[in-house]
Amino acid sequence: MKNRFDSVFLFVLLMIVVFGYALFGPRLRFGGGGGSAPTVAINGYRFAVEVMESPLSRSQGLSGRASLGEGAGMLFLFDTPGKYGFWMKDMNFAIDIIWVSGDRIVGFEKNVQPEPGRPFSELRIYEPPGTVDKVLEVRAGTVERYGFSVGDAMVFAR
Repeated sequence: MKNRFDSVFLFVLLMIVVFGYALFGPRLRFGGGGGSAPTVAINGYRFAVEVMESPLSRSQGLSGRASLGEGAGMLFLFDTPGKYGFWMKDMNFAIDIIWVSGDRIVGFEKNVQPEPGRPFSELRIYEPPGTVDKVLEVRAGTVERYGFSVGDAMVFAR
């Protein structure tokens, strides 16, 4: 009986770990060495970012969050440059979307508003002006507040 209990306990524990990683693992990124969070810097302004690299984490993005703090952002990384569309599915606050190719800003979507109650099939899709390999989402008004421009350099550090 005890042997069966041990097997069931280990199985349940394993399922919790696997399920937990599936939900939260792609969002967890640790900086090298110092334990600091990954950052993005544009024109001397630094943002602590969550890094989204897997298809699952990229599709979730900021959906369902209550807010995004000042000086915080979400950075989406893509292995292959492309014209990746973004939407405001289940968003609760407005954002600025910064399109990046290599280490240069190539465009913006400013003050993008949530679309509560709109069916998924009718949500607006925001696309970059050209191919990108990174997309940074920050609080609405950030681009204007800091005067970011197309061509500005963006430095990402893990």
